[in-house]
Amino acid sequence: MRVYAVASGKGGVGKTTTVANLGATLAAGGHETVVVDADLGMGNLAGVLGVDPDDGPTVHDVLAGRATAGDAVREGPSGLSVLPASDALDDFGAANPGNLTALLDQLDAETVLIDTSAGLSHDSVEPLRIADEVLLVSTPEQGALGDTAKTRDVAERVETPVAGVVVTRTTPETDVASVADRLDVAIRGSIPDDPAVSAAAEAGVPLVVDAPGAPATAAYRRLAADLTGDESLDRGEPSDDDDATAADDAATEDERTGFLRWLLR
Repeated sequence: MRVYAVASGKGGVGKTTTVANLGATLAAGGHETVVVDADLGMGNLAGVLGVDPDDGPTVHDVLAGRATAGDAVREGPSGLSVLPASDALDDFGAANPGNLTALLDQLDAETVLIDTSAGLSHDSVEPLRIADEVLLVSTPEQGALGDTAKTRDVAERVETPVAGVVVTRTTPETDVASVADRLDVAIRGSIPDDPAVSAAAEAGVPLVVDAPGAPATAAYRRLAADLTGDESLDRGEPSDDDDATAADDAATEDERTGFLRWLLR
């Protein structure tokens, strides 16, 4: 199991969108993936994925010792497993970020993506400390890059490798190379400024499902392929399970057709 803390020092840069769409892309490509909303104060990953946080236990309940991770897992789009955060203010105080390691120990997946909170606090630093790698997310603006650099520094202090940075809301004029120089980390993905992103979020559906032909969707597929080395993700090819399902459906249809022909002869 590989655990990525998807992090940024600044809010509103597309961190949750990246977790949702990277997770959905991996799951659709046959990679068993779990996304965990560890933004304990302002979590909204569930809404982006069309999951109702009130329909069962949440991450907050697991961190408070009231439920197991298995109790809290919901099925999301494309076979993605989702651990949503609670939107109830009363649950915030009971959730102990120090229990995140125990939560992860209860998961069985190829990839886990943790959506972290913005800023620097115990809530945001603990996921960085326990992850295998930190994936930074930032827009190209100087203010966002400065805050993201602080998050990179924290990851280095807790001795968690930084996998690189995903630069969001880029345009043809964006100097992505200068972002790499400013942060001194590799560029793992460049996500174009695309109106389909906000439209999908409003619909509560991952971009890669809502707008499979959008430029930002293609960028998230490239990111997924880059992180895993699975080039089929970049091409948007179905997983082996999807192929098997399609074959089973075709076989069932052939059986129905044959039965009707026999019945009507």
